[in-house]
Amino acid sequence: MNKYISKSFTFEAAHSLKTTKNHKNKNIHGHSFHVRIFIKGKIKKDGMIIDFFILNKTINSLKDKLDHSYLNNIKEIETPTLENIGSWIWKQIKPNLKNLHKVEIQRKTCGESFSISN
Repeated sequence: MNKYISKSFTFEAAHSLKTTKNHKNKNIHGHSFHVRIFIKGKIKKDGMIIDFFILNKTINSLKDKLDHSYLNNIKEIETPTLENIGSWIWKQIKPNLKNLHKVEIQRKTCGESFSISN
């Protein structure tokens, strides 16, 4: 039986998409991004898959980079589409979270989401 824990966070950020066919999105605009991180594992003797304290440290560091940022300025994201932002988040946290199973990112007000998993 597979077991998972998850942690969610929200960040506010702006971006512009030069590659879109939607002319409004070529201008700088912002979103509330909702991210959910899933960790897969066995429940250890301490009763945890992972200590949320460790998970929170990783997530808070990431959130500090993203919150109230202009995503186009984060060079590794390149074009800040939902897909590229989600993939970048995966790459940022995977080294610290060996049992990372899935990253999901949403723009709820747009009804859009992207997920990446192993």
